[in-house]
Amino acid sequence: MAEILAVIRKEKSYDLRKALLEEGIPFVSWTVKGRGKEGGLRYKGLIREKVLMPFLPKRAFAVFPEEGEVQKVVDLILEKAHTGAYGDGKIFLFSEEVSDMKLIKAVIRPEKVYDVAKALEKKGFKAMTMWDVVGRGKEGGVVVGETAYDELAKTMIMIAVKDEDVDKVVATITKSAHTGAYGDGKIFVCNLSKVWTIRTKEEGL
Repeated sequence: MAEILAVIRKEKSYDLRKALLEEGIPFVSWTVKGRGKEGGLRYKGLIREKVLMPFLPKRAFAVFPEEGEVQKVVDLILEKAHTGAYGDGKIFLFSEEVSDMKLIKAVIRPEKVYDVAKALEKKGFKAMTMWDVVGRGKEGGVVVGETAYDELAKTMIMIAVKDEDVDKVVATITKSAHTGAYGDGKIFVCNLSKVWTIRTKEEGL
């Protein structure tokens, strides 16, 4: 069984959810925030360009088709999520097929999110997806007085890059998310098989 991760416009999620249910294709879905290479919703004023919304509301779908149905599911997502405008989203395929792309997942402190996003943008990496999660490290959480907190607020940041950019992105996240205290987080690098841009319906980052 393969895994497909699709990040789409929130307003298109109902159509996709309905189509997947009708086809009997298993999936899970959750709310995220994201932006593409354009760096969020921007407005060109008379003097300078302004960022109105650095991250836009999105919906993520983790879909689990049989190996022989991958292209069918990709085509279904492209059909239901496509508008042709910037911000339509991406489709990521995880399978045994090897490519020259990686998906970097970083679990960081929520208060470091915009430091990380700003640092990545300065390095030329504007496109990313993020959502709120909870987690704990090897220390098992924190104890304040007599109260133990074994689930701490974290943020997951996800960014797809070419192999040659992995070290640069990991170093940028590590530097900008670092405090030196327990709970700074982890970075995971995952193999990506294929990527589709929903706006263009073309394969590739």
